[in-house]
Amino acid sequence: MKVLLIHPRLSVKGGGERVAIHSILAATRAGHEVSLLSEEFDEASFADFYGCPGLFDKVDRFYYPAFKPVLGHRFLLYQRLVYHWLRIRKAVSRDCFDIVLSTQDIGYVPSTHAPVIQYCYFPEYFSHLQTSSSPVWRLYYRPASTYYRNRVRRVGLLLSVSDFTRGFVAKKWERESKTVYPPCPVEDFSEFSNMKSRENLVVTIGRIVPEKRFHLFVELARTVPKTRFVAIGSLSDETSAYYDQLKKSAPENVSFVLSPLRKVRGILGRAMAYVHCAENEHFGITIVEAMAAGCVPIVHDSGGPREIVTSDVGFRWSNLSAAARQIVMLAENDSLRRQLSAAASVRARQFRSEVFESEMTRILTVS
Repeated sequence: MKVLLIHPRLSVKGGGERVAIHSILAATRAGHEVSLLSEEFDEASFADFYGCPGLFDKVDRFYYPAFKPVLGHRFLLYQRLVYHWLRIRKAVSRDCFDIVLSTQDIGYVPSTHAPVIQYCYFPEYFSHLQTSSSPVWRLYYRPASTYYRNRVRRVGLLLSVSDFTRGFVAKKWERESKTVYPPCPVEDFSEFSNMKSRENLVVTIGRIVPEKRFHLFVELARTVPKTRFVAIGSLSDETSAYYDQLKKSAPENVSFVLSPLRKVRGILGRAMAYVHCAENEHFGITIVEAMAAGCVPIVHDSGGPREIVTSDVGFRWSNLSAAARQIVMLAENDSLRRQLSAAASVRARQFRSEVFESEMTRILTVS
């Protein structure tokens, strides 16, 4: 079977790109002929970041020039949608595929006669509508909303990254979807789960962007001065100002590590806890990675992380004072920390990459 995987922005280097990687692996291992459609990106850097050398040797690649806005930041959403729509339409018209698997935004779904599967994270642009009551913004997003609903009608099967996203898809798009939790590289961190002795150290991981709320991590560190806080993340030119602001405001017990997690994963083996500050995160792969390494998760009580972190493996919080109390509790009660750490590493195994690949193989077979 000829499978076309569409993921235009592989350069993002987030959890969605891991979904693309393991979708490719699932399809190729099942004997399917896989093609990848994306804008141009640095393959070597990508393979180094995710530790997947030779991945792209297994697929036919259709790359097109990376998007560059021609009108500055004016109508950026529409510039991006039109640009990718034209490039994707041209690529799809060149060949015939048995199935199309879209692993990024649903706005990139092409008009095609082939069955389409869309992996959904969060209807991002509709969330912008939710947070703004301005009639100007509602007017701005109205064409995008119409376009997205048109794309939804072209999808045969919707997959959701979490039950949280599944509920949101049902509410906003009036479509049922199937929850398929994303692939988490649990095996890369499980060697640290047996490390019983831990430092009074708390970590967080993610792209250093405002929506991940690293500024709350910095504020939390200020309220627990006896504990060390380390933020591990990646940075883009667009968010360097936010990073500079974080560094200037951070107290002495906070440090930043700009490196792929797999290259500094030993930090997780030393840390007692992992804090996740993002609100209404659609899932949270880094939470699972930290749990696999034996860190006790302390996550914001919203979104997909609620499905990962149950009361027997960690804590959830809705305000920083609660998160601070949970950190102090772990630092002062090592017996509790060990108990939660062991349970967290066991829970993490339910999100292994093999589980995702097995489900994707089944879905491709029956679609």
